[in-house]
Amino acid sequence: MRRKQPWLIATAAVVAALTLYYYTGSWIVVMLFSAALAALVAYRAAHRKRSSHACLRCGATLNPNARHCTSCGSASWTIRE
Repeated sequence: MRRKQPWLIATAAVVAALTLYYYTGSWIVVMLFSAALAALVAYRAAHRKRSSHACLRCGATLNPNARHCTSCGSASWTIRE
């Protein structure tokens, strides 16, 4: 997974806001859309479901990037929900 680039996200947000203003002609619409988007991002961040990886042989919790289990050495894993 790539590292997030804040300058690219900020540039895209500015261009999106200016485009929305250009087509609607109202800063109120831009602010309402921005507030709704911020509320959605905050909701998704607060309710993120974290799945954990577990070894199939011994059941130990694994790091998602692990190649093998440190307890038993098995390379078999599953996702616990």
